[in-house]
Amino acid sequence: MRHTSDNIKIDYLALAVLRREDQIVLVQEHTTNENQQYWVLPGGMVETGELILDALIREVKEEAGAQVDAIGRLVAISQIDRPAQAAQTLIFVFEIAQWHGTLICQDPDGKVHTVELVEKAEAVSRLQHNGGWPGIQEPLLAYFRGEVSEGAVWFYREGDDGQRLLATIPATNKD
Repeated sequence: MRHTSDNIKIDYLALAVLRREDQIVLVQEHTTNENQQYWVLPGGMVETGELILDALIREVKEEAGAQVDAIGRLVAISQIDRPAQAAQTLIFVFEIAQWHGTLICQDPDGKVHTVELVEKAEAVSRLQHNGGWPGIQEPLLAYFRGEVSEGAVWFYREGDDGQRLLATIPATNKD
């Protein structure tokens, strides 16, 4: 969903971590320009009139064929400032506490063409080799490797040399 604030375009993305024991669901997408294939978590853009959680449930169903029964904890929030485009992207990543269904791609946009349940180590390897946006890749990889706890907030700025991490704010433990 594209919003605006002082003529800055703001996109919201919702991504889902679906697990079965030590396995994680990944979907394979391709870019329209280069037809390059890459692995990502199920998820996508929040549409007009949707809450982030509604978009999360819809995207999981479309891209992975899974029905979300319960949304779990917030894994990370990442903000990517893209001043050259007068745009920002906010990414919300959630663990899915319960889900069911047969994994099958039903993507109406035709970007996703494969869905797989893979071992966590394999998921990390596939995500590492994507070369995707650091503002999405780095928080996910750090979380899966156990380098940060869930709930961390990440801030990036995009320049001529790509996206640069400005700050990470760790989640606070109330224990």
